[in-house]
Amino acid sequence: MERPVHKSRELTRDEIELFLKKQLHGRLGLCVEGEPYVVPVAYGYSDGAIYFHGAKKGKKIDFIEKNDRVCFEVDEWQKGWASVICYGKVTLREDIEAKKKCFELLMGVDLPEDRIKGAIAYVGVIDVEEMTGRCSMDFEFR
Repeated sequence: MERPVHKSRELTRDEIELFLKKQLHGRLGLCVEGEPYVVPVAYGYSDGAIYFHGAKKGKKIDFIEKNDRVCFEVDEWQKGWASVICYGKVTLREDIEAKKKCFELLMGVDLPEDRIKGAIAYVGVIDVEEMTGRCSMDFEFR
C-alpha cells in the first residue's frame, strides 16, 4: 500500500523565528566520537540564540564539553505539521546575565537576582548559525 504524499513548503525566516518563540520544548542533538545523543529540553529563543538550562553534571554536559557543535529540532503536529532544525555552537554559562535571560524566556517572569544566584545549573546558549524549516500546506501559525 502506497502512503499518500503530503505537500509541504519551506518556512520563511520570519516564520521560523515566530515558530521558535512560540514553542516550549525541543530536542538537542549532540555527537561525540560517532555516538549520537538526543535529549529533550525546555528552551527559549531570542535574538538568534536558543537558551536552555541543565544540571552541572550528566551525559548532556559531558557531550557538550567534548563537542560544542549541536543540532536543535522543534516540531508541532496539530492541524498540519511544522518543524524547524537549527545548527550552531553551544556555550555553557553560569553568569547571572545568562541565567536571568534563560529563566525570563522559560518562565515569562523577571526573577530576583538572589533567586538566580542560588540556581545551581548551567545555561546552554546556542548561537544559531543556520536554521531551516518546513510545514504542511494546511499548517496554521497561532
